[in-house]
Amino acid sequence: MDFSFLVFGFLTGMSFILAIGPQNLFVIEQGLKNQFIFTVCIICSISDFILIFIGILLFHYVDSFLNQTVENILSILLILFLANFIRNKLNQSISSVSINSQENLKSFKLIVLRVLGFTFLNPHVYSDTVFILGNMSKNFMVGQKISFGIGASFSS
Repeated sequence: MDFSFLVFGFLTGMSFILAIGPQNLFVIEQGLKNQFIFTVCIICSISDFILIFIGILLFHYVDSFLNQTVENILSILLILFLANFIRNKLNQSISSVSINSQENLKSFKLIVLRVLGFTFLNPHVYSDTVFILGNMSKNFMVGQKISFGIGASFSS
């Protein structure tokens, strides 16, 4: 296992975690409410692990089929998507976040469904976790990809 790629994956994954999105807000809210927090964190971690390695494997196998022109077009589209995402984030007004601690979601099933929804229905999870991390690892050797993926998963 290549330690430098493990650390690189960890720091890269951490940079995505620090950007507070819907999933992270839900995890924080559940933590503040002290409701099923271990279950919520486990579901998020396992989901992120799966999505990270889907991205790494996707770019590992698809990269061999793409020619340089197609790869350049996909890279430009990714850059345009990220530029638009950053522009939208900068234009968003800071809204207040309120957590109603009196709202008590007693249903374990409802919490699980909500965390799965915040995880898999969030389009940014695919752009960040699958496409960006997968694209970053496409030129790594197989062992380096595994180390990178494990590091990114640990940050989750």
